[in-house]
Amino acid sequence: MSLPESDSTYTADAIAAGRSTYPHPKPVLDTGALAEAIRVQLRTWVTAEVGIKVPGPETIAAEPAESIAQFLGEITEYARFYGVERGGYAEPWGIAHLINAHTETMYAALGRGDAYLLGALYSLIAARAHLRDGYEGRFELGPYGGSGGDRRTVNESALIETVRVQLATWVPDTFGTEVQLPGRWETRTAADLSDVIGAVIEAAEAKYGDMDDDNSIQGMGHLANARAHGLKAGYGYGPAHLFASLGALVLAAAALT
Repeated sequence: MSLPESDSTYTADAIAAGRSTYPHPKPVLDTGALAEAIRVQLRTWVTAEVGIKVPGPETIAAEPAESIAQFLGEITEYARFYGVERGGYAEPWGIAHLINAHTETMYAALGRGDAYLLGALYSLIAARAHLRDGYEGRFELGPYGGSGGDRRTVNESALIETVRVQLATWVPDTFGTEVQLPGRWETRTAADLSDVIGAVIEAAEAKYGDMDDDNSIQGMGHLANARAHGLKAGYGYGPAHLFASLGALVLAAAALT
């Protein structure tokens, strides 16, 4: 069935992509991929806000968990000593999330599992909201609702919640009430999350669709990629597509905000 001409070109492309073998390469969800996702997320804000240059991917390739833990230690020490100029509660909350992210990566470096790397990425998403955007509200420090048995694996529910929080850090301020995000743990399946991403891309297409600047074009491209991966995950192709969708959303937020 073809889509009506009035439907978003980006959405149509993403749906077509989600039903094909695109995106390439096939997404991977392992220690190296999680560490690289952390490195890429740091590139979207750390140099500008903290003043520390983020290294290239080759620097973490050999020992991803250990390397990313060491680098986060340097960032955290610098931020604690010099501070980050944000008013109100934004700075202390942001530094708290940064410290938590460093702690998570140290656990991962000690061999306690990749779930701690996802936990670090979650905390860094919240840290960026505070230290870059000045958000003064509170994002939960633990991505899986606290310590204990929930933190043993990187599973679909943990990835879905991490994506939801990433969206919460920028979608309401960018699109207002046009996109209603679900509350904590309310999105229970990859198919539900795909619908949320679909609503985001529709709002983005309305706002940025006629713009031809590089940031708008790149942001819409990343959103289309996120939607494509979300659709693949919704059709049961595995949690690696949820993780890839998260990575695309991180880049979309960097381009559009």
